[in-house]
Amino acid sequence: MDLLSALFAVSLAAQPPASPPPAATAGSLVGAWTLNKDLSDADAARGDRGSDAGRDSGDSGRRGGYGGGGRRGGGGFGGRGGMGRGGIGNSAPANPEDTARLRDAMRDVMEPSDRLTIVQTESMILVTGADGRTTRLSPDGKKIKDENTHVERKTKWDGGKLVSEISGLGPGKMTQTFAVDPESHQLRVSVLMEGGRSRQPRTITHVYDQTKESRE
Repeated sequence: MDLLSALFAVSLAAQPPASPPPAATAGSLVGAWTLNKDLSDADAARGDRGSDAGRDSGDSGRRGGYGGGGRRGGGGFGGRGGMGRGGIGNSAPANPEDTARLRDAMRDVMEPSDRLTIVQTESMILVTGADGRTTRLSPDGKKIKDENTHVERKTKWDGGKLVSEISGLGPGKMTQTFAVDPESHQLRVSVLMEGGRSRQPRTITHVYDQTKESRE
């Protein structure tokens, strides 16, 4: 028995260190965050969410902005019609209200709010924008479906990153990642788009600074 115990102890010591516990990792995300437009992609296409609404509207495709005609038009991810007639991708919402809700859901992913508030509960991480809309993330891998838009998320921790796989916004694959840079202490919210009509993967990243109140 002593020999077995010694071998077991050696085996444990040889294993790589485990990822930080979810509670500790989530703590780094918690707080109020303000968009750093100089470091973020798609700043020219932010429309009604940015303080520079309407500026350079003809250049909405620059620096990774999605769509060809600003926030609410053009050929968005995954389809010729984008978020115009017929909804996102190839699925057509039943009525204009469903279309609008789906469009807002796509906008929340592609161009998140200028201000984000992230809080943690026992089982959820809640991300709320300046407009009051909240995205619920279950970091244990449990799927969460929005009954209004039918958009589904499956979220898990990957080391210090919170990775959320999104389905229901188009024919391709979308993955949103929340991570705090350990050196700059800035929040990076990235969206990876794969598949759909675009053959090349594409990433859009938004960088946030933590507000003074959250740091204190």
